[in-house]
Amino acid sequence: MDCKFFDVNIWIGKPMNDEKNISVTVEETMEKMSFLNIEKAIVWDISQRDVHPQIGNEKLIKEISNKEQFYGVLTLLPFQTDEIKIYSFKELKEKKIVGFNFFPKKHNFILSKISFGEFLAELENRKFPIFLDVMSGFSVDYRDVYSILSDFPKLTCILCNTGMWNTDRFTWPLLEKFPNVYLESSLLSLNEGSLEETVKKFGAERIVFGSGFPERYFESSIAQLTHAKISKGDKV
Repeated sequence: MDCKFFDVNIWIGKPMNDEKNISVTVEETMEKMSFLNIEKAIVWDISQRDVHPQIGNEKLIKEISNKEQFYGVLTLLPFQTDEIKIYSFKELKEKKIVGFNFFPKKHNFILSKISFGEFLAELENRKFPIFLDVMSGFSVDYRDVYSILSDFPKLTCILCNTGMWNTDRFTWPLLEKFPNVYLESSLLSLNEGSLEETVKKFGAERIVFGSGFPERYFESSIAQLTHAKISKGDKV
């Protein structure tokens, strides 16, 4: 299958605890992407999670500023503590920032209507996406996702690292009830037939390509899409 890919789930940098030796530079990521025909990617820097969101956000903006292949996702904390620089949406566009993520379990806060209500409502109205990691243990779990979307049902939300087994029991109710929820693809095929059945029930447009690089291989995500039992039109 001759496809060009746009990856929505990549981090760059060096984790605080790098026992697995999976740190990766911008240049290494670009080289790997070029070899595998991945033209564009949405990325964040691991220091946004492991050091401090503001430090990591500034680092990310600098890293992608002159890299046309990359768009960025900023990490947020509750604005009440005045720890995060707030950019206008015009500034975000200029800096190639296309979304936000959150790590409440790592950064000790609750992602909810109480802490982010007005802001999430604005994102909902602007169709500006949030990226939620539901497997790592640093971000949110499915109960959090259900709660947030109950309060902001039209919020554009991309669920990354969706889990390994029978996650359709969590994700399909969300796809059914909330029109702007999308699933990142990298773990869908670990449960046999999951990707195919999700496409059959909700349409290919509800799945976006992602790899989880560098914690997972680009090649495995490409292979699962290439060999999925869905139409060529659904693959592209």
